[in-house]
Amino acid sequence: MVRLGVILASLIVTIAASFGAGVRVESSHGVPTLTVSGVPLLVMGAQCDIWRSMRQDAATLAFFDGYRDLNATVVSVGVPWSRCEPEKGRYDFAFLDWFIEQAEARGLRLIVNLFNSNVCGKSFEASGYPQYTPSYLIDAPDIYTRMVLTGPSSYVEGGPPLCPNDPDTREREVRYVAEVARHMRRRDRQHTVVMVQLNNEFYYQQWTGERPADETSVRCQCPACAAAWPEQAWRNGEEFMFTSLADYAHALSKAFLREYRLPLYLNSPWWPPRVVGLFLERCPEIGLVGIDGVLTPNEPNMLSLSQVGRNLPFAAENPTENGEVRLNLDVLPYYTVLGRMGLGNLLWECGPPSTVVDDADARGRYGAALYPLKQAMVPLAQARGTERLAGWYALRAVAGGCSRDVFGNLMAPAGAPQVVVKETFFVREGTATRIAESSPFTLALAGLSFEIADSPAGFVIAKGRRQLLLGTARGDLRIAGGAELRVTEDSRRAGQPGWSVSAEGGSFRIRLSAPAVLSLRWE
Repeated sequence: MVRLGVILASLIVTIAASFGAGVRVESSHGVPTLTVSGVPLLVMGAQCDIWRSMRQDAATLAFFDGYRDLNATVVSVGVPWSRCEPEKGRYDFAFLDWFIEQAEARGLRLIVNLFNSNVCGKSFEASGYPQYTPSYLIDAPDIYTRMVLTGPSSYVEGGPPLCPNDPDTREREVRYVAEVARHMRRRDRQHTVVMVQLNNEFYYQQWTGERPADETSVRCQCPACAAAWPEQAWRNGEEFMFTSLADYAHALSKAFLREYRLPLYLNSPWWPPRVVGLFLERCPEIGLVGIDGVLTPNEPNMLSLSQVGRNLPFAAENPTENGEVRLNLDVLPYYTVLGRMGLGNLLWECGPPSTVVDDADARGRYGAALYPLKQAMVPLAQARGTERLAGWYALRAVAGGCSRDVFGNLMAPAGAPQVVVKETFFVREGTATRIAESSPFTLALAGLSFEIADSPAGFVIAKGRRQLLLGTARGDLRIAGGAELRVTEDSRRAGQPGWSVSAEGGSFRIRLSAPAVLSLRWE
């Protein structure tokens, strides 16, 4: 009987492991945190532009190598349906496995973005490459219904996408995502894949030509939608279409999670915040809606506007061709880790010449910013939401070449002059936050007073009695309140000169000329 109990317990553990119990979003002191086998993981890295990643060539390898060297923890890639089901009912996941292998070889975690039947309002790009949807669906519009627009509007090249209300298309896509989940469950025993985006940019309003002023009257007019459209049931076409896409996503998420328990999300390509709430309400299996287009920590921005209902903060795609993003490379990860206290931050790596990995200055700034966060990732994640953490990052007001989008975000085009006209600082002390109007500024932690100068971002963590961790890419700090200070390197990059410490009139001054995490002890 004891032996049977042991066998059953072992079987339960094996089943739990096979269903991805090792990867989940948990609440730590009220802060949502991604964990892998119980260890916190802060998402910091980039998504590779699908035009580059699909080729799986030297440029794709350079992306993986580059972000490994930039101290990333996670990278993200797009996986088109057409590459995994080349013929109806024949599945081949070698394309997906190649990405998993590259991440494994470099100690990176992977987010997989599925590109299925409705990608930015398309089934394929204008040139036909990359193709998202399998040919057997695209080439049979009499079986798998494409969206239909009437009046002056027409879809962009690559559209129209397949209709989310068509039952034949939905049946094939549900079957496909279940196959993806089964394959991941069998293949990814190391939990390299930590999240899956179910599809990319549900956004039916991708049309050309004359548009209605508010775009709410436009809806698909195919037979499947006509059958689902009792006019009195909907405020407008927009509500009908977004609800249809949410129900479609609900069917996909259920199919995936029946096979493999892994955090699932969708991404918002500038949706109005009410749409985020609609997807969360109608897709209870979706863990979150990640936010594209977070250009700066200056709020309001897309991330802060979209924290509705049960949504979790996650900056999913920050476009690196945007001038504001490039200016804020050294502070955006600190904003999402310290400020919004979410899952983390991914850049969206566009194609050359506006990449980060191919720009020496951008690469240096982003890698230096990530280093302290990565080296102190576990204590940082464990301290968020408590009085043991203090941190700061710069808020920059910029003049020149910027316009505002419909949500009030500053938009700076590539190559636009970036002139910082004012720099203030967001300061978090435990669970309290404030804005420091200038530098140097002070913060307090564990009975000590810190004066911060010449540091765009950083953190201090109280680890135990009379011990703290200090992390920043560079800085000039004065610390008062301790009788005798002993400083050791908890971590710093090899070959860098590091830091210096001196006693000055009852306080201590620490200068860091390179990214480091220092252990501070008081005797």
